[in-house]
Amino acid sequence: MSLQLLSWNIHGANSPEKRKRIFHILRKEQLDIICLQETHVTRLHRRVLINKRLGQEFISSDKVKKRGVVIYAKENLAPKFLFKDEQGRILAIEIQIQGEKFLIVGIYAPNEGKSEFYKKLHEIMLDHIDYTNIILMGDMNGVVSTYMDKSQNQNLTKDGRLPKTFFELTDNMDLTDIWRTKNPLGKEGTFFSEAHLSWTRIDQIWITRGLAPKTKKIEICPKTCSDHNALKMDLRLTPAGSFRWRMNDTLFRDQEIVKKAQKTLKDYFEINLNTSVGKKTIWDASKAVMRGFLIQQNSIKKKLWNGEKDKILEKIRDGEKRLRLNPKSKEVLREIKFHQAQYAKLINQEVEWKIKQMRQRSFESANKCGKLLAWQLKKRQKMNFITNLEVEGESIQKPEEIRKCFQRYFKKLFTQGPQAETEINQFIKSNGLQKLPQDKQTTLNYRITQQEIESAIQNMQLGKSPGPDGLTSKYYKVLKDHLIQPLMEVCNQIMEGKGAPESWKEAFITLIPKLESEKTQLKNYRPISLLNVDYKIFADIMASRFKKVLNEVIHKDQAGFLPGRHLSDNTRNIIDVLELLQTNMNTKAVLIFIDAEKAFDNISWKFMKRNLEGMGVGRAFQNGIEAIYSEQKAKLIVNNVVTEEFKIEKGTRQGCPLSPLLFISVLEVLLNLIRKDQLVEGIQVGRKQYKLKAFADDLVLTLQEPEPSTKRVLELIYEFGRVAGFKLNKQKTKVLAKNLTPSEIDGFQKETELNVVKKVKYLGVNLSGKNLNLFKDNYEKCWSEIKKDLEIWSRLKLSLLGRIAAVKMNVLPKMLFLFQTLQIVDRVECFGKWQKDITKFVWQGKKPRIKLKILTDAKERGGFALPDLRLYYEAASFCWMKDWFLLENTDVLDLEGFNNAFGWHAYLWYDKVKVHKLFKNHIVRKALFIVWTKYKDLLENKTPRWLSPMEAKASKLLNMEGGWAKYCEIIEKVGDNWRLQSLEKIKDKVRDWLHYAQIQETF
Repeated sequence: MSLQLLSWNIHGANSPEKRKRIFHILRKEQLDIICLQETHVTRLHRRVLINKRLGQEFISSDKVKKRGVVIYAKENLAPKFLFKDEQGRILAIEIQIQGEKFLIVGIYAPNEGKSEFYKKLHEIMLDHIDYTNIILMGDMNGVVSTYMDKSQNQNLTKDGRLPKTFFELTDNMDLTDIWRTKNPLGKEGTFFSEAHLSWTRIDQIWITRGLAPKTKKIEICPKTCSDHNALKMDLRLTPAGSFRWRMNDTLFRDQEIVKKAQKTLKDYFEINLNTSVGKKTIWDASKAVMRGFLIQQNSIKKKLWNGEKDKILEKIRDGEKRLRLNPKSKEVLREIKFHQAQYAKLINQEVEWKIKQMRQRSFESANKCGKLLAWQLKKRQKMNFITNLEVEGESIQKPEEIRKCFQRYFKKLFTQGPQAETEINQFIKSNGLQKLPQDKQTTLNYRITQQEIESAIQNMQLGKSPGPDGLTSKYYKVLKDHLIQPLMEVCNQIMEGKGAPESWKEAFITLIPKLESEKTQLKNYRPISLLNVDYKIFADIMASRFKKVLNEVIHKDQAGFLPGRHLSDNTRNIIDVLELLQTNMNTKAVLIFIDAEKAFDNISWKFMKRNLEGMGVGRAFQNGIEAIYSEQKAKLIVNNVVTEEFKIEKGTRQGCPLSPLLFISVLEVLLNLIRKDQLVEGIQVGRKQYKLKAFADDLVLTLQEPEPSTKRVLELIYEFGRVAGFKLNKQKTKVLAKNLTPSEIDGFQKETELNVVKKVKYLGVNLSGKNLNLFKDNYEKCWSEIKKDLEIWSRLKLSLLGRIAAVKMNVLPKMLFLFQTLQIVDRVECFGKWQKDITKFVWQGKKPRIKLKILTDAKERGGFALPDLRLYYEAASFCWMKDWFLLENTDVLDLEGFNNAFGWHAYLWYDKVKVHKLFKNHIVRKALFIVWTKYKDLLENKTPRWLSPMEAKASKLLNMEGGWAKYCEIIEKVGDNWRLQSLEKIKDKVRDWLHYAQIQETF
């Protein structure tokens, strides 16, 4: 890894035009550390120096428009302020690079009193002598050698030489003048005095001697926007990792380049597709050809863009060389100033164009939900650089050792141990999933069509990281007319069993730390595979087909990654179970929140493939899976350095569209085992047992008879894990105990080795043994965080419409998640409080000038579409109440209505709540019924057609029967009137003539 540094005395940054020019030049350089001196910006106006594109700013300013030092450091270096003075002359920060700490000191030395200044600096730096890597840079206002660093003929005097105290500092800190080290005989200057017609090298960078061999390059840049030359240094700290090329998407904004790319592809396929070479080889070679083409076009465009500027800079550089030889030459000085003016003109043109673009973007997007507003609102997060690891009690900090530790860990993780194939076959034979019907098998196995590939390309998101080939989704979207046909042929050859292209076997693995986990532990990093886009197109087509089939095979207890299933199904189930256990205090139960150790990464390929075969997915689909789940290999990306390649022998690739579906198809075998096992006793409601709910690998078990049931589940998990690779993480598996005494809890923990806790987070929702805590632990906690965000955003320069858009983008989604997963709000006053906080933010604490009713009204009716949180909550309530209306999901209805005295429609329409007041003694039923009461007369002023008169009149049983006839099914229109159909017509919808008579009486 390299560190790019620049030190520059800019001689004032108060002029907006000059500041824009300087920032524009610095952004182009792509620097890690920038130290600017003599900013002349006062403390009061220090905000003008903030520029997040350059990095995190650290500023030392005076009260007056003099002096001033600013350091910009990229956030991935974890910069931290250390010290500064009050006169704007000294500023120091700490940065970290792959575990190594650096002290960066920027200075602007005075003309007078240098000796005292450096003595003071020395004393301050002695407090930080423990740093082994120190970089001191800035305007020293003195030279090291009057002979080598000055051009005027006073070489034998000490005039302008740095004081003794400076050299005491450099000797004590073991610093070396790196430019002089690299240029022992060079005579160049960084400041030209027109008054004295002399050059001096007063701008310098001093580094610890240990860093000198790592300095790849240091140069004095041509003078452009200041009277000083900038110093630029490239520090190579670690060996360069493998170069990772990525396509420049902006190339395709140029239609000429697009046309050339289309012609190149067309010519390539016309020449090669009719040869004897295999289709997959031709496909991989096409990517190599286009990669070369895109690199070439990028290089040409860069040269055209920077060509004129580079020529002018070269002329300035040449002029400065001639001026050093002859400082009194006014002609050379005029030439330099002329070229500097030309350069400034070009920079001004670029800045003007950027400002024009920015204003256009701002005009189009500033007050709308989009990337521009999101960038302004987002919390700045530091990049996940790994600087320290704890391995077997030892602290690892060296970058190369950190990489080796990760490689060893993941190589071991993805290595498949010995497996007994006969044992897997026997297990699948006894416990495998049901066979697919013939029509479903056909759905999986027909030939891949152009329409499927086009749809997959269309659905690809722009801006995502590409795989090892570097080609982004933009490449496929722009050139799809020339790519679809050959890609379709490759995909269909895979389905025929002819194998996948070699490039599909490769992947980069990037490491994402798990939230709220210790980042020094290897196991707390999630491996995400960066896969080639063409691979993902094929996998996306396979996933689209597989999803339709799995929706009918996978039990509805599994809510993850399948259409029509929602995360709220699981949270609703848990809340209802806790309500039941709170009422039935004699029922002893536990809720076990299973944590699997690297669940996706441990799945056995043999088991997965054998399971698919047992399901009868068909030969073509099986070939597709076999092609992409065999001979995989990957390289880790650790702190932007690529490791050596290693083999992948198990696990489903996180980042592959097929991965979650393959995982849940494997996990369903275990879930079926638990459902069928009589020794595992779920929460009993009449004839039904509620044993489990899952969202992919987030599994929760709800068990009665805690000890024997849990022991049996652990046995089943172990048996399944031996053949499938599923491993239980007992340390992270959490248990909520309900109606157990302290001694029973201790006994349970001892027997099962599982931890009983008071609170647990499941699918983003904070749960505890009592539902009374749900509002406080979720809604109140979430809103306190939102209030902090609103306070921060109120300081941004957003318009009224921009603030409304901010609420839509960042407040509404957080609250909507809770509305959809936790329908428990029975205190309507909280909505008023929340809306008040939003109104305060929208109007910046001032008196509102538009009524809230108009603000929240739709734009079509002249409103501003400010989200009304209560309306959103009530809309989400009807999504939950849908089950009460339709009477189809009997599992939810039985659990939620375990102590109902009447049918659901009796409560909804016939006001049985007044008779059975315990109905509202349930956290979900009460909250939903409040919303229903509010809207009942508005929505249904007459008897609704969804009403089932028989369900409303029937005696309430613990397990309700299905198939209740609704009015919409048993009435017919005759003229302008509705009447009940004859018994003959609806005999299959009513039980007997008595039921028919009861319906007739009600009607």
